[in-house]
Formats: sequence, structure tokens, C-alpha cells
Amino acid sequence: MENIEKIAKLHKEWVEIVNSFGAGNMSEDIVQDTYLRILRLDYADKFVSKEVNKGYMWLTLRSVYFDYLRANKNREVSIDKFYSLSEELKNPFEDEASFNLSEKIEAEIDSWHWYDAFLFRVYKDSGFSMRDISDKSGISLSSIFTTIKTCKGNLKRRIGEDYEDYLNEDFELIK
Repeated sequence: MENIEKIAKLHKEWVEIVNSFGAGNMSEDIVQDTYLRILRLDYADKFVSKEVNKGYMWLTLRSVYFDYLRANKNREVSIDKFYSLSEELKNPFEDEASFNLSEKIEAEIDSWHWYDAFLFRVYKDSGFSMRDISDKSGISLSSIFTTIKTCKGNLKRRIGEDYEDYLNEDFELIK
């Protein structure tokens, strides 16, 4: 906890750095998310030896900022185009097809061995890389890689055709 306090003493500097990335009023939130990531991954010791490693912090701030941008991609549409697009997007079969596809995926994952299902869900839902999962769990990286690769192959084999139908907007074929 002592190291995170040393990092936080330079809070204003971190906010200025994130602001220079173009985050605007989200700069404060991104710095706070960076602190949380450092705590969650237990990386505070890597940032501080005798003093705070500003280069490492800059890279981490930039990484969190880009994660924020990826998670909040918004397409800007003019108000005139909005009404024409909203009429085009109203497809009564799309919501049902999306629900059916997600149900098939979940049923397929539930049919796997508990270890495979658990590891795949951790990888898919947590946002951790395979290396992070390996570091935190003590499971070898090669074992995690092989399991995830096998799981993805199983999903492609069993659900791939329905997924292609969804992408091609053949919603009526997904039951």
C-alpha cells in the first residue's frame, strides 16, 4: 500500500498526462482506473524502486486510455441519418436470432468439462490476457493457450454456421 501512495502523490501529473492524450473530462477517471488496475494486478512494486518510474506509469496510463477508447467507441450519426437508419435497423428477427445464438453458445460452453468452461469464461469475461491468467493462477501459459485454442475450435465447429448466418443477416435460419 505504501507504493501506491507514492504513485498517487503525483496524481496531478498523471491527470495532465492523460489530458494530453485527449481524454478531456475523463482524465481523472482514467487515472483512477489505472490505480485500480495497478492494485488489482498487484503491480505497485514494479512502479516504485527508489522513486516512481514515470515511463512505466506513462505506458500504463496510455494503455488504460486506449482500453477506454476501445470500450466506448461511438459512431456519430447526424440527426437526419438517425431516423432513416433507425427504420432500417428495425428487424424483428435480429433480436430473437441474437438471443438464440447466445443461448447456443452458452449451452455449448456448459457441455464442456468444468475446467475448460471455467478457464474459457475467465479468459472471455475478465479482460485478462492468457499471461495474466497464468501469472495469477499458477497454470502454465502453454496449458491455458492449448485449452483456449481447443475451446475456440469447438465453438467454431458447433456454432460457426449459425454465427455465419447471423453475420449474413439470415436470422430466420438460426433457431
